[in-house]
Amino acid sequence: MNKVGYLGEKIAAEFLKRKGYEVLEKNLWFKRYGEIDIIAKKNNIYYFIEVKTLKTNKNYDPSWHYTNKKTKKFHNLINYLVNKNKIDEFKILLITVSLGKKVKIKVYENV
Repeated sequence: MNKVGYLGEKIAAEFLKRKGYEVLEKNLWFKRYGEIDIIAKKNNIYYFIEVKTLKTNKNYDPSWHYTNKKTKKFHNLINYLVNKNKIDEFKILLITVSLGKKVKIKVYENV
């Protein structure tokens, strides 16, 4: 992972903690299936989170890196974990972090 991506995930995890989430796992990697950046829990609901980070660029948004291929792979991995661990309630989030003079964080639900 590059430095920008690592910093974005760190910022996203701290953001979630301030919002009352318990961060359970970070960078959970499955060889064939990919990675989940953050797994968190709040009010007995699990959150599977993809983080996309970019240095500020007015003409480009970090969410554009969350492609259809990445979405499908991410959902397959989540379905595997949900079934394996018998998780009843969960949500999928995309958190984008734009790094510049000010850090901007956006949360997209059910992506």
